[in-house]
Amino acid sequence: MRLLLRFVLLFVVVGFCSCVRGQDAAPAQADAGSTIHVSTKFVVLDAEVENKKTGNLIGTLKSDDFVLSEDGVPQRITYFSHDQLPLSVIFLFDLTETVRPALASLGGGAREVLSHLKPQDEVAVMVFSSHAELLQGFTTDRSLAADAIGKASSMKTGEGTFIHESMYEAVDEAMKSTTPGSRKVMVWLTDGTANLENSHTQKIMGREAPEHLHTKEEATASLLRSGAVVSALIDRTAETDAAMVALLFFARTGDIRKYADLTGGPVLNTSKKEVADRLSALIDQLRGRYTLGYKPTSVKPEGTFCKLQLRLKPDGLEDIPDSKDVVVRTRAGYIR
Repeated sequence: MRLLLRFVLLFVVVGFCSCVRGQDAAPAQADAGSTIHVSTKFVVLDAEVENKKTGNLIGTLKSDDFVLSEDGVPQRITYFSHDQLPLSVIFLFDLTETVRPALASLGGGAREVLSHLKPQDEVAVMVFSSHAELLQGFTTDRSLAADAIGKASSMKTGEGTFIHESMYEAVDEAMKSTTPGSRKVMVWLTDGTANLENSHTQKIMGREAPEHLHTKEEATASLLRSGAVVSALIDRTAETDAAMVALLFFARTGDIRKYADLTGGPVLNTSKKEVADRLSALIDQLRGRYTLGYKPTSVKPEGTFCKLQLRLKPDGLEDIPDSKDVVVRTRAGYIR
């Protein structure tokens, strides 16, 4: 997020009006949850079960331990697996000014975590600010990925953070994964802030952005169709806090967390010293998810949003210490 003190007074009114007009408003269906890219006859979703206090994953559950419903109607789980699927990971580095003090450590952690991946996992590398840019397409060649990460961690920009445009472009790249049956994952390395995206801010901090900026609604719809998981490692710097005060009506936080919530993806905070460990933990959470499938019991028109609820049976919690702290993270729905 670019620190533009000299433009604050000029654009305060514009920024405030943009917020009032609902710049952050999500589509009605997107608020309900995320979409799983499936056939009309069989629905597949993945879920993470963890102790929310400790962050430890619970990997000892069986299909009978889960209760699944669609629009309040119980569904019979006919496919269940805890196999660790290969990952198609996109690392996305925030190049904006407030992240710059943390960029080298984020890059070092990402290079280190490459050795934590499995041989069949593929990696792509992108950078983002007012738009996203691909540095390395999906590859299992760790040297290529490491070179791209090194390049990303040394880049600079004078642009702002247009997160919705960047998300739209990143989703497009996520769909180009080359490993069949892999779990598509976007790992955003950022301070979690963003700027307002409109024609006024585009002239000042989005000169390298495309002429047409994709809206939050367009980015959300693209994400929902993709089946990709959004996750993030957030390193909030001193520059972040200063910019949030100075750019009162131009800056906001929480967009990445909202996108992650739509897809059931984890978001972890970090500091410079613990980037590699936190990033490894993030990858483990993304890999250690359950996969469930079912055939819907009802026929509904194409385009209908179907709300999902997945929980654990009380019996499934009996052997789990501190079961009151157990949380199930998954997508909240899909569109037929």
